[in-house]
Amino acid sequence: MCKVDDLIAEYGLTAPGSDYDSVDDYLAKRWTGTDGRTSEGYKKLTDWFNKRVLKSIYEKHGRSTVSIHLDREYDVIVNEDNIQRAELAADLEGDGMDIDELKKTLISHGTIRNHLKNCLEVEKDTQSTTNSTTTTREKAITSAKRMAASKTENILPELAKDGVVPFADQATVDVEIRLQCPKCDTRVPIEDAINRGYVCNDHMTDPNNTDPPNNPTSDSPENTESDEDDSHHQSDTTMNSMPSSQTSLLLSLLALGVTSFSSQSPMLIDSMLNTT
Repeated sequence: MCKVDDLIAEYGLTAPGSDYDSVDDYLAKRWTGTDGRTSEGYKKLTDWFNKRVLKSIYEKHGRSTVSIHLDREYDVIVNEDNIQRAELAADLEGDGMDIDELKKTLISHGTIRNHLKNCLEVEKDTQSTTNSTTTTREKAITSAKRMAASKTENILPELAKDGVVPFADQATVDVEIRLQCPKCDTRVPIEDAINRGYVCNDHMTDPNNTDPPNNPTSDSPENTESDEDDSHHQSDTTMNSMPSSQTSLLLSLLALGVTSFSSQSPMLIDSMLNTT
């Protein structure tokens, strides 16, 4: 048994709801995402577990366990640099608790990681995780294009009315996102850059890494974790699942409403890319 098992037994922790058989079942399914929901990383699972422990301790000492108070005090307890720590320590002492002892009772991200992999012997489905990441990235790009197209469609009637672009309101809006090398004139559609794994073969490739981003190596299950204690990282959020160059470009497009219409699409997009 590890510290997680000890705390489950000591504080009588139970599964949250009828969808899970036990706390271990909850942790395993939430980490792998086999309960039909998006999987969670070590940090979120660690915070969830610690708050369950803290709630149990508070209940024994007659302290309020209202979620908003518990969440705030948990953050203060685990963060020794929090300026509210001394105030909370005095308040907890009044209820018979020591803030430093509380922190020692709680677990770290590494403990959850060890419990999942060594105690529960849980592994993530590599293919499922890879497919999920790819789908999320594709949805983000499609969403960015759709939003940019919508912004342009809204101004086409005005362009036509003012005579700036005659019959603009009858034009078809077409959006293409291109990535440009900062050192040369190479421009490629974002989809092509993702498929081949680079924007510019001369200036933007890593000589030590020949694996395209959409073709993970055998270590890919670890790459989906956001836990800072793990040696591999990947955010759960949609935009963070893309390389930083793609994310910055998409944000710029969304902010500026960059689109084009009819046959002028490539020219206008290239112009905006040069300014961003």
